[in-house]
Amino acid sequence: MDANYNLSGLTDRIKARLKDAQYSDADIQQFINDAYFDILGDTAYQFLEKKYRSSSQDGGQLLLPLDFQTVKHFTAKLKHSIHPVKYIPSDDFFNVTRHSGVKNYTYTIFGNELFYSLPDIEDVKDDDGEEMFYTLDLYYLAKPKMLVNPTDKPVIPYEYGEALLLGALARAEQLLDNFDYAQIYENKKEELITNMKERYCPRQQEGENRAKLPVFQLMRH
Repeated sequence: MDANYNLSGLTDRIKARLKDAQYSDADIQQFINDAYFDILGDTAYQFLEKKYRSSSQDGGQLLLPLDFQTVKHFTAKLKHSIHPVKYIPSDDFFNVTRHSGVKNYTYTIFGNELFYSLPDIEDVKDDDGEEMFYTLDLYYLAKPKMLVNPTDKPVIPYEYGEALLLGALARAEQLLDNFDYAQIYENKKEELITNMKERYCPRQQEGENRAKLPVFQLMRH
């Protein structure tokens, strides 16, 4: 990866391309961030996928990661089994008692917390006489952070960083009323984004699908 693939390096490259445009670094960095969030949008790119791990012996709650955006999968794993934990609306979750068994292996989200319910294994021992715990794995889609510091790097892979430059340049040219140039940059940017989606969005999200993408057929060699 280019060592200059960061906010400072992107700013310098855009200033070089704009040449005689009178934009401050702050203006250019705003163009970069606007293009950054526009490109990522609500698309479920693989490079935004993360996993958070915890453990439990029954029900409880998790404080969601600061960069949490959307749940992809939530599982509770024991020594010899893995159980998917399914989402239910908060009204249903909080209006049913855990001991009824109806909401075993379910979760809901309220505010910035994830509440889950699992069969109680507090008094259950494994084959070696040790206490048993669920390993909780939350697979989620992370939201990108604004680029603020000079060394901040975009999550967009370096090979598609040109799309970020093109999006920022298009915004700069629009403010100069250079709409023809702006449209050229936009068209090139969209070509790169289409290619990036084909490479980094090979599967369609199930459940709460927020990605506005077709289903791509993967070619096997």
